[in-house]
Amino acid sequence: MALNVIGLSKKYETQTAVDDLSFTIEKGSVVGFLGPNGAGKSTTLKMIAGYLIPDTGDVVLNGISNIKDPIAFKKLVGYLPESNPLYEEMYVKEYFSFLASVHEIESPKKRISEIIEATGLSPMQHKKISELSKGYKQRVGIAAAIIHKPALILLDEPTSGLDPNQLIEIRTLIQNLSKDAIVLFSTHILQEVSAICSNVIVLHQSKMVANTTIDGLIKPSQPAVRVVFEEDITSYLSDSFWANLSYEQADKHVLVVKSVDLSGLKKNILNYALDKGLNIQALQTQEASLEEIFKLLTH
Repeated sequence: MALNVIGLSKKYETQTAVDDLSFTIEKGSVVGFLGPNGAGKSTTLKMIAGYLIPDTGDVVLNGISNIKDPIAFKKLVGYLPESNPLYEEMYVKEYFSFLASVHEIESPKKRISEIIEATGLSPMQHKKISELSKGYKQRVGIAAAIIHKPALILLDEPTSGLDPNQLIEIRTLIQNLSKDAIVLFSTHILQEVSAICSNVIVLHQSKMVANTTIDGLIKPSQPAVRVVFEEDITSYLSDSFWANLSYEQADKHVLVVKSVDLSGLKKNILNYALDKGLNIQALQTQEASLEEIFKLLTH
């Protein structure tokens, strides 16, 4: 089982929201969909879910095309939008009964009991949705998305606004969902990605700028030195010393410099700093943090 996204594009008048996006996700994966606000994450999820028709491209799940056979495709998908739309005047268990009838689920009482237990909603099942905290409402939204046992689960910012305890609980729930399905969720919280994802896709200005494992994203393809200066290094980067070096500026004080000769590189950087009167706080062979990688990819 696999999800194949093929050349998805979407424009709103003159604004390109998603530009020729393609990737594949296998069953059992939890994939984080990363990107700054406005990068195209929500638009992409809406197109994958079949809620929004792409201008070009297709989405294929288990050989079923979202464009050619949208009804069969949507039966395989569970989708939690960022807004988490709920019928708040309904009771939790009543809401799940309604959803079970919409999906024509066999043995609905059994499935509702399973979903309530899986999402930790037992204490709240007889309450009105409007009376629940945001954390429990998120659980209800996730339960609604998975009640029909979908092959693909799409979650748009599922942990936004939750307190630390709620975050841990929702993380665990998302990880458990991947045992039987593909999980793709969007976020701009980097800790979420490193905590629960096997892979990450990064969008920036409507284009994909990375599609790899967490280790593949963080570990440099070439050995690198991370240099932390006490001063703002930006104005010094026009010096000839940096012209032949391969480096990325993580922020105004931090450079990640690549070289096959790390020992010689460190010596040269130290000599340069002494010559310029710069103070180095740290100089070490080190993987860039996820935050720094994100900045470099979406700068």
